[in-house]
Amino acid sequence: MLFPWDKYEEIKTRRCNTLQVFITRRCNLRCVGCFAKNMMKSDDDEISVAEYREVIENLVKKGGEKVNLLGGEPALHTFLEDLIQINRDNGLRTTVYTNGHHIQHWDKDFYHKSFKDTTVRVSVNSRLPIYSDGKLGQSKCVKGLRGLGVSGVPVEICFMVSSRTTEEELLCAAAEIENHFNCKVFFISSLRELDNPRKEFFDDTILSMPVIRYKELVHNFLIDYDGDMEIHISKRGVFESTTTLAENKCRFANYIPGGKIIQCPYDLVNLKYQDDYEFGVRHCQHNNTCLMSKIVVKRRV
Repeated sequence: MLFPWDKYEEIKTRRCNTLQVFITRRCNLRCVGCFAKNMMKSDDDEISVAEYREVIENLVKKGGEKVNLLGGEPALHTFLEDLIQINRDNGLRTTVYTNGHHIQHWDKDFYHKSFKDTTVRVSVNSRLPIYSDGKLGQSKCVKGLRGLGVSGVPVEICFMVSSRTTEEELLCAAAEIENHFNCKVFFISSLRELDNPRKEFFDDTILSMPVIRYKELVHNFLIDYDGDMEIHISKRGVFESTTTLAENKCRFANYIPGGKIIQCPYDLVNLKYQDDYEFGVRHCQHNNTCLMSKIVVKRRV
């Protein structure tokens, strides 16, 4: 299974110290496989601005460079704009991971005022609804895209593949996203985590895709994809960069309201809390590269 380098060129990236903050448990969806509800017990449980400011001040001291805002649904946090402004004041990049439903209430003026330097990444995990006369359908299996065409807000799409995902579905999603939302980035990752027979990091679910199936799916997608988006691919231990040296030092950490910390995203499912986090240190037993890193490719012109 040779990577189609004749068709793609790799864009060099740099890993940065990133803190993922679960800012709220509130969500308008109840997705199968979501583990946030186990970490935050009440729908009213959201991080306060005061606590968030302390978290960010500590992150800066530890050499942090970026913050991912997660949930629940981050767009439902009462003071989302204030949290982003705190990041901005501290020179931190921000990515908001959202299911996209609430973006239909944002207009371009609101976006450029409050999110102008923020990456908005919409997670989807199923086939897109069929278009009819230019209007997006209302298929109940689709999560996240109904309001995007209305808002005009620039977003990146993260397709969370699962054991049910087919290549046809992935190709269809990429085409619809590129054609109807003028999206420049299509990020392929996995819903929950990939299978691991030894259960070192997580309790498996029926939605977990076997790692070799993940490699085959992404590989076949890249061969047949004919669009122009940047394709971001979670390595998951089966894809490697040709431009960046492999690194096994941890660049991720996770913060849950109330002072709960989990360093590795792979430990979130099993709620492996710890006293503190540290970047640039090897915390796991992987000898080659961090499974949470990614490669970025684009079709050759």
